[in-house]
Amino acid sequence: MGFPLALLDPGAWPTFVFVTARLTGLMLTAPLWSMTAMPRTVRAAVTVVLALLLTPLAPRVTLPDQLLELPMPLALELVLGIGIGLAAAVLVQGASLAGEVISLQMGLSLGPALASVPELEVPSVGQLQSLLALFIYVAVGGHLVLLRGLAESLHTLPPASALDLAGGADLAARLGGALFTSALGAAAPVMVTLLLVNVALAILARAVPQLNAMMVSLPLTIGVGLLMLGLALPLLAAAVAGWMHGLPAGVAGVIAAFRPRP
Repeated sequence: MGFPLALLDPGAWPTFVFVTARLTGLMLTAPLWSMTAMPRTVRAAVTVVLALLLTPLAPRVTLPDQLLELPMPLALELVLGIGIGLAAAVLVQGASLAGEVISLQMGLSLGPALASVPELEVPSVGQLQSLLALFIYVAVGGHLVLLRGLAESLHTLPPASALDLAGGADLAARLGGALFTSALGAAAPVMVTLLLVNVALAILARAVPQLNAMMVSLPLTIGVGLLMLGLALPLLAAAVAGWMHGLPAGVAGVIAAFRPRP
């Protein structure tokens, strides 16, 4: 049976439903695919089209005898898709978290409180670093790597097959660690510089008690922080590119974590 005709086979619809559930999990967490700027109808249409294309590549699924046995396998497919999407999401969100920490250390977190128009959202360093990481992620084809990894998972872990939930729980802990590790690596240059600036200000305040350290520290930390941030952006871009080039191994690790042990 040809590829277009295989999509019209009624026996393929159970497989289509399970593939759609796995893709839905990916669309909920994967960078770019989960952007709120993309209308929900567009994301739903993309999910359905991709599921139709991937369904002939997946092993056939037989429905359980009891209808009440269907929700749990579908939920596991959703969890597996979420795990594959998180393999890239933790890297992008790590860069964003690093930017928020840098904003806090520089004193830019006071911006929303001191904004002249409170209803207007004030851009932060976190948004800048998040967009930088997202651009690199798209430039190296990370969004396609996730789709390729999900397509390969249909053979490694066929739809409706048993999953290792204990391995999935261990994976969630490792992904949380990867989030903070990537955030620490992205924020380290600016944080170390600001720490040295604060130590120097503390020594200066002890040596010159007449100096108003509070009046000097805020503009100095903001100025030095912005300067160091500009110098560190190329290093951050290189680090994010390295993370994204390791994304295929990360997706393979997610699939291996859910694979039942013999």
